[in-house]
Amino acid sequence: MRTIQGLIFDLDGTITLTQQFHFQAFSQVFREHGIEYTEHDDLYRYAGMGSGTIFPTVFADHGITLTNEQVKEYSDEKKKIYTKILEENEILPVPGVKEFLQRVRDAGYQMCIASGNKLEAIEYLLDRVGVRAFFSIIVTNKDASKPKPAPDVFLAAAEKLGLEPAQCVVFEDAVNGVQASKSAGIRCIGLATRIPEQDLRAAGADFVVKSYEDISDDMIS
Repeated sequence: MRTIQGLIFDLDGTITLTQQFHFQAFSQVFREHGIEYTEHDDLYRYAGMGSGTIFPTVFADHGITLTNEQVKEYSDEKKKIYTKILEENEILPVPGVKEFLQRVRDAGYQMCIASGNKLEAIEYLLDRVGVRAFFSIIVTNKDASKPKPAPDVFLAAAEKLGLEPAQCVVFEDAVNGVQASKSAGIRCIGLATRIPEQDLRAAGADFVVKSYEDISDDMIS
């Protein structure tokens, strides 16, 4: 019997090509409040952390302490902008992901989504790219007390799958996500959809691929 039984997938940049839409929404809100939010910051520092962490952290870096009410206000504003962007743009799956999901489901792997997004947003995106049927288990920001790069969301995913961390593989496209996976004691396959391969390796990814077509059976066995 193979060691790996469960496959845990991040969403944005791993299943759907949508991480840039989060960046656009965040940067617009920050710009309205006089703060520059760069794509490098988004990719390397904040991706996957969620609005409730990103807003107070970035403002604190600029010497501003937000109230809980302000965090909620800015998070709601970001959500409204992000939702509008999704409605106005085509949502594309990561190349090869549909075929890969079919392949691993046929092979008997358990699968789940583990994302910092809210449940309704996750289900909406999975429906938009036609892969909702592959995932009966979805772990959200509400299932983790701390955001990535803390391991909480992936540990919660392994628990929901009924597996030990060593029996799982995480698929991630962001530095924070790779670090979270390794902190959880879970093998990680990095997908270089937006971040250079060497940066994912430096973050600790066990394997790095450019597309799902490059994933061999040995990587998930």
